[in-house]
Amino acid sequence: MFEAQKRTTRFCSQRCASLNYKLRKRQELKKEVEQETKQKLKPKVKAFDLATIKEKEFLTVTEVSKLFGCSKKTVYRMIEANEINAINLYERLTRIRRKDIEQLFEPAKKETPKELTPELCYQMDEIIKQYGVSRNTIYNYVGKYNIQTLKQNGITYYSKSDIDNLFNL
Repeated sequence: MFEAQKRTTRFCSQRCASLNYKLRKRQELKKEVEQETKQKLKPKVKAFDLATIKEKEFLTVTEVSKLFGCSKKTVYRMIEANEINAINLYERLTRIRRKDIEQLFEPAKKETPKELTPELCYQMDEIIKQYGVSRNTIYNYVGKYNIQTLKQNGITYYSKSDIDNLFNL
């Protein structure tokens, strides 16, 4: 059992004292890291900012980036890719309608395909004669442009309206 010789002695040896010192330093470092993490986790957008943003009909790129929680560059990329409709009024005056942002989160409404009958469709040979394209081109376009097809008795029919719209550009 350890019995201290002086009042200031806390440990039995230099080794125990250094182990305790290292433990204290580790705990201090851990507290510092926790405090930094808490500061980083604080929301970048204040509740007041969100309230004012929600009231506006037209938003700036900065405000949209705060709403999305992303960078301004990401918002500009989305504008470039036509994912978001934006109006550039002047240099540094890009505005985005709130409705356009809300539409991003609504499920896309798919058009219900029309009921196809052989009378409303072309066969492969008819398309080749009428438009002078190869079978391979037709197969590629059907996949690429989602042209409606109808299969009956081993014959594939292609929607007349889709084919006409595609080749009469």
